[in-house]
Amino acid sequence: MKRFSRYAAVMMMGMAGAGSAWAGEASTSASATNGLGYPGTASATANYTGVGGQGYARTRTDTAGPVTIGRGLAVGFDGNSLDVSFSHALAPVVGPAYAGTFNMSIGTDGHVATSYGGTLAEGGLVRTAEAGGSAGSHGATAMATGHTAPGGRVTSRTDSYSSPVIHRTGYAATPMVRNVPASYSRPVANVAPARVQGPRPISIHRSSLGGWGR
Repeated sequence: MKRFSRYAAVMMMGMAGAGSAWAGEASTSASATNGLGYPGTASATANYTGVGGQGYARTRTDTAGPVTIGRGLAVGFDGNSLDVSFSHALAPVVGPAYAGTFNMSIGTDGHVATSYGGTLAEGGLVRTAEAGGSAGSHGATAMATGHTAPGGRVTSRTDSYSSPVIHRTGYAATPMVRNVPASYSRPVANVAPARVQGPRPISIHRSSLGGWGR
């Protein structure tokens, strides 16, 4: 829990310091802990940084019932990209704890980046699940981790996808002269239709830990 909180704090501070240089970026994180004889806890963060745009960030935690829940949502648009980040975590008194994150950035230049992550903490008397990520003009990232004690098992997976920018190219207009009656000639523009280069194949990067596999 403390390690994840430090990760979230460093991410938020870095974004605040570089906000003026970056375009828009949305980021969230969520964590939940629960178990037998343990007071359930939950936390969440949400942040959007952009220049000249509009953003929305909201968090919610619930530790009153038998299932602790943490949720964070951030959405924003700054004229260059639409950025979305959502993270959630839940941990029941009995049963596995789960956390997941989804992040997406859609640029006005056609670039799309997405990422997601998930973790499942099983076994042990106390279980913690944590996930977070971000999306912006730089791309999309995700992290997911967990902890169980004593014993137990944690299974985590993260994926990220990025599509290239779509470049539009075309032919310049080429004047052409044709003969008409009464020895009169006029230029006629012969314009070829524009061609679209792309989209090229999407690059896929994956990492896995435990039993989810590739």
